[in-house]
Amino acid sequence: MTDTSAFKTAEGEAAYLAAYDAAMKMWPVPYEEIEIPSRFGTTHVVASGPKDAPPMVLLHGYMANLIMWSPNVADFSKDYRVYAIDTMGQPGRSIPDPNEPIRDAADFVAWLSATLDGLNLDRVFLLGMSYGGWLALSFAIAAPERVRKLGLLSPAASLQPVVRQMGLRGMLMFLIPARLTVESCFAWLGFKDTPGDALARCLIDLACLGVRHFRFLPETARIMPSEFSDDELRGLHLPVLLLIGENEVIYDASKALARAQALLPDFEGELVPQSSHDMCASQHQIVDARVLDFLSDS
Repeated sequence: MTDTSAFKTAEGEAAYLAAYDAAMKMWPVPYEEIEIPSRFGTTHVVASGPKDAPPMVLLHGYMANLIMWSPNVADFSKDYRVYAIDTMGQPGRSIPDPNEPIRDAADFVAWLSATLDGLNLDRVFLLGMSYGGWLALSFAIAAPERVRKLGLLSPAASLQPVVRQMGLRGMLMFLIPARLTVESCFAWLGFKDTPGDALARCLIDLACLGVRHFRFLPETARIMPSEFSDDELRGLHLPVLLLIGENEVIYDASKALARAQALLPDFEGELVPQSSHDMCASQHQIVDARVLDFLSDS
């Protein structure tokens, strides 16, 4: 394992981490920072809530980091020990080992297993948003014995193919790493840099710095979410909650919900009103209440 910087330059690293630390001031509850070593590098985790409470693990979206959960963590951490993770290979405080890059979904499963082992967690409530939803579903299918219940919040591609515009906008951000391209993509998803939305501004600022300065390992950067097969979904015998914004833009929300309803054996889900891919932030009261109701219903 190595402690090599995850950034291209020392100046870029300093700029990103300063913005990250400033954004963490929005975290509304006390927290503990934990670094978990594995063969893939060092994973950064922020833990909040009572230490003896049931464990809830949060996986964030693409080109984001654990700070995206700041609107939700106050509700989640009242009755759960919440572990928000910076996904390996994404801009954040996790440091990938360039000699052991994550190369496929199976490596992501191995990485998350090692992270849970490092946190001394056996079975967890697992919640994933967007890209994190795809990761969470991948993990639940591969290691169902480690997941008590699974929450999928606007999961990327898992149930329906992502529209071509999403790929084009993502590619444009990497080809032209300017604020204009990043801001345009985030605005299309529902995150708009307006004076009253501090979280959207922080996420956009961090994404701009990340796309410019983070050293994306090509093996990991190539991994894109894809649909799960009917058989994979039918074989998942644990409780699953699916929430998607009714105005979702990355795929047809109604078709995704219908497919999950038809195939997942132990399923509940709904469309969240007046939201798109920004659902977890813009409608966090609805999302938080629905997630907590699902988790507490044993």
